[in-house]
Amino acid sequence: MKKTLFAILLFTLNSWARPEISISKEVEISQREVLRLSDIAEVHNGSEELLSLMSEVVLRDDARGLLLKQDFPAQEILLKMRQALENKPELKAQNPAFKIASSIKVNFSTTPISKSEVERKIRNTLQARCHECEYHISIQSTPVPGNKIWDLDMSQLSGKGGFLLPVKDGDTRQLKWISGTIRTSQLTPVTTRLILQGERVQAEDLTMSMTDVTFAKDGVLRMQDITGQLAARSLAVSSPIWARDLRREPAAKRGQIVKVTTGDENFEISINATAEENGFIGDLIKIKSSDNQKMLSGIVTEKGVVKLQ
Repeated sequence: MKKTLFAILLFTLNSWARPEISISKEVEISQREVLRLSDIAEVHNGSEELLSLMSEVVLRDDARGLLLKQDFPAQEILLKMRQALENKPELKAQNPAFKIASSIKVNFSTTPISKSEVERKIRNTLQARCHECEYHISIQSTPVPGNKIWDLDMSQLSGKGGFLLPVKDGDTRQLKWISGTIRTSQLTPVTTRLILQGERVQAEDLTMSMTDVTFAKDGVLRMQDITGQLAARSLAVSSPIWARDLRREPAAKRGQIVKVTTGDENFEISINATAEENGFIGDLIKIKSSDNQKMLSGIVTEKGVVKLQ
């Protein structure tokens, strides 16, 4: 079998969102003796818990043999993974699939900390937070740790822009820093036609497209956040839509008949009332009962609906 072919190990069949651990046919690692699964693998549809469990899976206690013979057979890795799945119920519960090159060429970095390995670990961490995002990571500089026992602290890692990643150096836990930049792309609603200011945006006016959101000031909107909203300005074809591009409309308007609800998910009563003031979703507004003209107050939960307080 050619080395470019992939060996795929599927322990069970599950949904498309199942996490996948993959190892390409050539990887670069840092200058350390202990080689762990987290050092060489890429993860898709994973979680931060899965990444933590992967860091506990030791593939080789002494990786220095790979300096002489760089080929790392997939069978050896798969055997370690079977053992890990048997011994770690938490890992087995994650139900990962494995996609591994039949033979992996392992290269040691010329510097103590491999930029390629750091990029891989950052990408794994960020994609565990956002499965549908794409990340392009550039490492500018890596420090020289005092010894070969060091850890990366991903807890404060930002999802985009420039970053300084702490390196906990050895038993002293002295901090050193890796610097770099992250460019982030995400599925974003984009216009399919020219939309004029004041025009109502409809679902057919939009498509979801992968867009660079690295320097976006607003969060990415969903289709349902936009449909039916008014454009605050004219939007050219293929323009991503942000919150600032939409004119916010009250979900309840003064003088409007609204549905007023009370109760819980098991038992709910609804009546009609008149909104006495404008309100956006989440606002507390005054309402007047249509039956006895009594003044009440409630929170606007959706367009034309108020939950009694």
